[in-house]
Amino acid sequence: MLYAAKSHVGLVRQMNEDGFAISESNQPMTLLMVADGMGGASAGEVASKVAVDTVTNAIATAKDEDWVKPDDLLFRAIDAANREICSLSASSPEYSGMGTTVVAVLADEKRVAVAHVGDSRVYALQDGQFRQVTKDHSLVAELVRRGQLTEEEAQHHPQRHIVTRSLGTSEFGYADVQTFEWSKADVMLLCSDGLSNLVNATELRETMEKASACQTPQELETFVDTLLSLALMRGGHDNITVILTVCDEAGALK
Repeated sequence: MLYAAKSHVGLVRQMNEDGFAISESNQPMTLLMVADGMGGASAGEVASKVAVDTVTNAIATAKDEDWVKPDDLLFRAIDAANREICSLSASSPEYSGMGTTVVAVLADEKRVAVAHVGDSRVYALQDGQFRQVTKDHSLVAELVRRGQLTEEEAQHHPQRHIVTRSLGTSEFGYADVQTFEWSKADVMLLCSDGLSNLVNATELRETMEKASACQTPQELETFVDTLLSLALMRGGHDNITVILTVCDEAGALK
């Protein structure tokens, strides 16, 4: 796998409440994750950091038998993060009500497991076919699924930032999980809504198509910069986090 990642505070916010991680940790699969925190003062930053740290540690310390079903492993790791954030929120008034979205991937050169809570996303480009892998846990996404809003209307809806599921705000902040296979030159994009709210699907697809030919992390990083620049040119009103990863022939981690 090749991968590149960056996070930007944007042009409006004073603090970056997004967090991300890429971790090999000598385990059979690589972890990639993005968390988008929410809450007053520094609480969102705390929630996203707890999510990243808890999931990363759970994957790094997983036993051999845990890797039989990597989707279950991700589900349990995210559940542990949810409990940790809930506990911290209940113990301190300054953290009360804080929460975070999370999207996490475990991948090797053949398999991918995805888990998510909230509206941070995974997109995939496989055999020329582009798709949004995750389904947002948000108010507008639910209205789209019910046929009450179009995708275009959802993009500009004043309540598009309201999530219906997040870590830390309920003991039932469980993740949706799925698995699929991928192969050489397939591309995945993980991002917070600071990107997906400002860069449309056509632009994401075109960038991922170009990224599929990358041979080095440095080449891939230029396409991460391309996506960040698009979001910033359109106002950058939220924190923006992007991870691009390409399945390469040898499955080497770079």
